[in-house]
Amino acid sequence: MLTKSAVVVSWTLLGTAWSHAVMTTPEPRGIGSAQEAVCGAAVTDRLDDDKAGPIENSVAVIDDDYHCNLFLCRGYQFEDNTQNILSLAGGDVLDIHIDIIAGHKPGYANISVVDAMTNQIIGEPLKVWDDFLSSDPSVPDDERDFNITIPQDLPTDCAEAGNCVIQWYWYATGNKQTYISCLDFEVTL
Repeated sequence: MLTKSAVVVSWTLLGTAWSHAVMTTPEPRGIGSAQEAVCGAAVTDRLDDDKAGPIENSVAVIDDDYHCNLFLCRGYQFEDNTQNILSLAGGDVLDIHIDIIAGHKPGYANISVVDAMTNQIIGEPLKVWDDFLSSDPSVPDDERDFNITIPQDLPTDCAEAGNCVIQWYWYATGNKQTYISCLDFEVTL
């Protein structure tokens, strides 16, 4: 987890927001009281004001109440999202939609199964875009609507919801901004 001072220093070097995107299908993790308790009201309010905005916009308002990791599921907490748990099995195909509101800056993106305790990718990414949004303003269909196949060999920890997430991650290199959406799931092994 980044320290408060490291995050604030990083933000001051980045500049302003130029892009916006968020996963909308299936319904990703969202804000709630558990998130506000660990990330603080200022960060939560900024995230709530711009659900498709970059993480770095929230970094600008970090205060003494910040004790979360914005770079894992935007700081959104499992406890606030137990109504949206997907039950999946290895081999299942999951359709994803990314709402690209403004893709002014290209970068790279991936969607991966992530260990929610360590924020580390499990296995290989499920889909990778080395040159995400380079053809803006006409966004290729496979950057907006795509599907992923759930791996057959996920760790047994992923059988319990909250231990693993499916995380979509886009880093816009032109403006150095990060966009993240997460899905909670449990896998039947």
